[in-house]
Amino acid sequence: MNSAPCSNVPGPLVRRLPPDLLCVSVIVATALVALLPGLAHPGIHNWDEAVHLAVSRGLMDTPLRPHVYAEPFHRPAIDDWINGTLWLHKPLGSMWFAALGMSLGGVGTGVARFGSVLGMVAAALGVFFLMRGTAGRFGSTLAACTLLVLPFTYELVQGFMFGDMTDTTLAGCLALAMVLLVTSIRRDSLLLAALAGVAVGLGYLCKSTLALTPVGVAGVLAAGRLLGLTQGPRLRQLALLVVCAAAVALPWSLYARHAYPELWAIESHVTRSHLFEDEARSNPSIVMWIRPLDAIFNEIHLRTLEPFPEALPLLAGLWLLYRALRTRELETLAVALWLWPTWLILSWAAAKVPATSWGAVTAVFCALALLLRDSFRRPVLAAAVVGALSTPFLLPRLAFLAPLRARLPEALVQTRRVPGLLEGLCLALALALLVGLLMLVARARRPLTLALGVACTALALYFLAPRTVLAHVKMRGAKRDLGERTNTREAGLAAAKVLPDKALVWLRMEWDAPEQFEHLNFMFWSGRMAHKGNPRLDWGRAEGYRHYLASPAAEPFAPLEVPAGSALRLYDLSTPAPPPELPPGVQRLEVATGNAVVRGVAFVRTGYARDRWAFFVSPRGVPETLRVTFHLGGERRQLVTLSPEAALRPREAFRDVPWFIIPALGPRAEQVEALELPGAAPVPFSASGRAKPSAAAAP
Repeated sequence: MNSAPCSNVPGPLVRRLPPDLLCVSVIVATALVALLPGLAHPGIHNWDEAVHLAVSRGLMDTPLRPHVYAEPFHRPAIDDWINGTLWLHKPLGSMWFAALGMSLGGVGTGVARFGSVLGMVAAALGVFFLMRGTAGRFGSTLAACTLLVLPFTYELVQGFMFGDMTDTTLAGCLALAMVLLVTSIRRDSLLLAALAGVAVGLGYLCKSTLALTPVGVAGVLAAGRLLGLTQGPRLRQLALLVVCAAAVALPWSLYARHAYPELWAIESHVTRSHLFEDEARSNPSIVMWIRPLDAIFNEIHLRTLEPFPEALPLLAGLWLLYRALRTRELETLAVALWLWPTWLILSWAAAKVPATSWGAVTAVFCALALLLRDSFRRPVLAAAVVGALSTPFLLPRLAFLAPLRARLPEALVQTRRVPGLLEGLCLALALALLVGLLMLVARARRPLTLALGVACTALALYFLAPRTVLAHVKMRGAKRDLGERTNTREAGLAAAKVLPDKALVWLRMEWDAPEQFEHLNFMFWSGRMAHKGNPRLDWGRAEGYRHYLASPAAEPFAPLEVPAGSALRLYDLSTPAPPPELPPGVQRLEVATGNAVVRGVAFVRTGYARDRWAFFVSPRGVPETLRVTFHLGGERRQLVTLSPEAALRPREAFRDVPWFIIPALGPRAEQVEALELPGAAPVPFSASGRAKPSAAAAP
């Protein structure tokens, strides 16, 4: 169990490379494979990521004045954290990092999200470096790689969740701080203690007080050292850690409190509202997240640690606590002091969002690595693990435990109502007791120990590897459409090039694409303020702002240069003009179908498995839903539905326009040989724009 997890690597290579380097390479490679593909997808999830990316974009211009809208012409409430102006809803560390990356590498979602990848790599490496001595290199590497492949890790890193860069960077900073803290104690190093404090300060800048756990761990270990109970930092190491953490974290807090006192007071109250139920119920944005005492061990773990059953992390945490109290090993004790106070304090807090305990996810996987290692040699523990892992398969047969759940204290609301946690714990306990009795009466204990160890390891490996990988793949497929769809990217990037800094853009759309905030997305891509609704030309007139229109239709204003495949066109509202013809780059079709004429088509390369297509349609009355068949050569076909509502306006709004754009996701353009619309023969298509003959084009 203590060997490097790379037995398939040729022997000479293994002998040349240190085992730790091999394990770190495996972890980093797993991160690259699991988290990097699709990182730059243009779909920006509404709520957290949409707002955070808009704020990050603003920080590129005003690093010390975080904002959504640079100028509050729409007079938002001071605490409107989605459509407001000044923004102090969360600390800015993650967003500063994203702004710095985009200043160096260009505006893009991949650059902005890269901090999340680094955060989760740091968290996974934290599992390895904290547990390689106690749980062995194999177990700690496997646990670290599993953390990276978790579906929820993918969701956070790719921005598909109520939580994103702030949670992932917090996890990375906490893991780094804990590794530095433990190493500083081992080596009696002031420098490493100072660096641990810097990591704590950076974590505080990512997500406030949730980053202070290492300070508490260091304090308890220092007290234990003074009492002769365990290893711990010297008082000067502890003091240096605290001073360095404060030196990194406090300047921004003090500045923001002084510069923006009114909003600072409001957001401080919002932070407190997460802790106290009375205050939470007075805050509409928080009341929806009020959860009972046991939500961490039920709803949150079920959501964030999928596909692991709820009983497993609790069992791992209990075993970690037992090992820490019994052996007082520095790393084990430090991880236990990290995990359990986090769980207990957040259980006591009123509000519990999905990623609320994500800062301690490294500690959870440290505990799982230790559980995997120890269960191989302890048959009673192995039986308990088998019971916990078997719960999803046996749950229907455990319905007889429902009366027992109903007898639990009223405070354990979710445990009483939702099958899973209690059944898993009961099954683990029953199997542990059974094996314990067998060990007392059995004459040959070694075969029983070996059999249970193998069974437990096999079942654990099934969850740690194929089951988690399959759940990851399923999650990636489920989020594919959301990631690849965008109505704003191309027009926003074009606006960043052709519009003056003082520009107000009006989006002619009446709703958002699924799970997106289109006006915030446009602001991220363009760096210009954008509003939905009818233009208010009086806004910003005194300040020298000029007004522009982003629309999916031909409008009676001077058009601006936008890629042909964009879902929106840009117009200068100060220059009336006849509605424009189709823009350059559109391949002409002129196919009559029903009550519309499909006049042309263009596409935008996405770099993924599909491209985004723009069909230019001239309606004759209210446009109908169309279906286009892409001929891909041979007998291959792909049918795509073209709904007028994909333009984010009611189809009735396009009754009298000269033409409008229906965006759609379709195959890669270079695969397409012809396009076929209802009632018409296939029309040859060339991704290069040059006509090419195609067998599919024959009537």
